Amino acid sequence: MSPEKHVLTPQVLVVGAGSAGTAAAIAAAETGADTLLVEASGHIGGTLARQLLEHSAGFHDAAGNQVTGGIGQRIIALLQEYGGSPGHIPDDVKYTATRTPVNHAELSMCEAILLRRAGVRLLLNTVVVAAQTAEGEQGKRVTAVVVESAALGRALIRPEVVVDCSGDAVVFALAGASFQTDRLRSTQPASLLLKLGGVDYGSLLTYASDNADDFRPGSRIGTPTDEHVNLWGFGRLLEQGHREGRLSWRRTELHLAGWPRRAEAVLNLTRTPIDPAGSRLGDTYLTLAEQVMQTVAWFRRYVPGGSDAYLADVADRVGVRESRRIKGITTLREEDVRSGRRSPDSIGQAAFPIDVHASDAPGLSHTDGLTAAYDIPYGILVGHDHDNLLAAGRCVSSTHEANGSARITATCFTTGEAAGTAAALAVRHRTNPRRLDVEQLQAALRQRAVIGAR
Repeated sequence: MSPEKHVLTPQVLVVGAGSAGTAAAIAAAETGADTLLVEASGHIGGTLARQLLEHSAGFHDAAGNQVTGGIGQRIIALLQEYGGSPGHIPDDVKYTATRTPVNHAELSMCEAILLRRAGVRLLLNTVVVAAQTAEGEQGKRVTAVVVESAALGRALIRPEVVVDCSGDAVVFALAGASFQTDRLRSTQPASLLLKLGGVDYGSLLTYASDNADDFRPGSRIGTPTDEHVNLWGFGRLLEQGHREGRLSWRRTELHLAGWPRRAEAVLNLTRTPIDPAGSRLGDTYLTLAEQVMQTVAWFRRYVPGGSDAYLADVADRVGVRESRRIKGITTLREEDVRSGRRSPDSIGQAAFPIDVHASDAPGLSHTDGLTAAYDIPYGILVGHDHDNLLAAGRCVSSTHEANGSARITATCFTTGEAAGTAAALAVRHRTNPRRLDVEQLQAALRQRAVIGAR
């Protein structure tokens, strides 16, 4: 089927329905733009919902001050109404001030509810395959995005503004945009999270209490009657499993996010290097699948309370921490993050530690806490080469180190909301995102309860 047989003309096209894309689409539609959201999978929620992330993080700074509001907070509030999250609770390991446990399936449904209420049009199972460009006022302009799906076949979408929230900056790549080139060989590794059922938390937490030195210092171990527990440790059991040939890769600690009353636990343990372009994700999945099954067998054999555990769920996608990062008109740098730098064109704030996982070592490369929140400049969302192309989520314009903080889900909600609002305002004022009056954008974001839009 030729593209011309199906031509769609939304004012704003958002690609990717993860945390950033969901926020971008809701914001664009609520700001008055006819908005189409395109998602390659059959689900809403992206990495947070479908990669089974242990919890959302980054809503508060080290002192407990909230830095993420707006749509991110609205999603959590709706999820609390339905009983799918306790909201923001203290972090048991004090890595951050708070964490926000979520029921993954219910999160996805709540995001879908907000999309519907905003009037967003949605195409699922729809893959972006090409981008058409032409010369614009200040650079190139994306004139059309080609997509394919079983329902439409090949279709042409002609938007006024595109917001790329695909994680891998797919539209930017197809449009021939520029990317950051720092430390490509040190791209953070990929993982495949898994959920266990049938965990005996009485035995597991007794072991943790009796072996507190094998867990992060200052950790609150919790009790079997708690709704949630959060543990980083089990290093000695992991070393024993590796030494005895049960685990084919080395890890120094396991992150276990547990729901004791449900006897469930999400485990973050698997890990393998990944190429920056993500061109071998299929092979990566095959490697991680074997690690998943080794993890389940190790847990049953070595972890007290794990003998009756079973594999309840596996993430539906490889968890990618870092891939392409766009070149924007501004780049967020490590020193901006560490210093808590203020920016006159701030569209929100972030405060999660610089969290960098080593691709070639059994532990984290480093985690560096922040003493204060930093501003997110509007320019990191705006493509360097194209007039009408915005980014949000983990692919924003940032250095490798800065991305270790900015990639977190709460910050993705913030950058997504800002990008979607900017896209809609550009349409309304018949301009392009580069020429948008940032003060107008900041005023709109403040009305939307975004924190730190100056």
